[in-house]
Amino acid sequence: MAPNVFRSGIGELLPGRGPDGLRVWSVAEAPRSALYGAPVEATILLEGTDDLDRADLPLVGEVLGRVDHYLEAGLRFVREAVEADPAFFGLTEAEARPFRGLPVADFPLDLPQLTFYLDEWHLHFAEGRLPICDPYGLAVVFDGQRPLRVEDLSDAESAESAESAESAEFVETVETVETDADAETADAGGVDGSGRPGA
Repeated sequence: MAPNVFRSGIGELLPGRGPDGLRVWSVAEAPRSALYGAPVEATILLEGTDDLDRADLPLVGEVLGRVDHYLEAGLRFVREAVEADPAFFGLTEAEARPFRGLPVADFPLDLPQLTFYLDEWHLHFAEGRLPICDPYGLAVVFDGQRPLRVEDLSDAESAESAESAESAEFVETVETVETDADAETADAGGVDGSGRPGA
């Protein structure tokens, strides 16, 4: 087993082995979210290599350092996706109506976790009050700093395999996401980690 390592901007990383030979690096000191009032677990999963430095470590450090910003971005993305396609989330139009315009701090997704891969990273909400969340939650897949799609984890065989399960996808256009995100950031004045953001 490789020894613990330290990377600037991330801190200490604890090595481990995952399924199918995956190398797992767990962030020893999880970033604390003011939005959720709790630490957010973060791991790096490497497939086909043990070389930690092949991961996008500057991106990992960016996300950990601004965790509430990215949690808010993920929640906002899911909220807009629910409005655009409620059936994907197991909702009727009438059932989806209460979620429209709901402040992100009140959006019913819980237990966020961060998982970084070589080519993308996932914001996994392990629990939520949307039907799609039964039983393993849902994941927002990011490419760099931008959310790309929501993954349905309901067919995953176990909670441990939820992040890697083949799943249906809801894809939003980049233009829509960036427009919504920019508008809300301007209204809320951004997220500085000192408290709950506005809608």
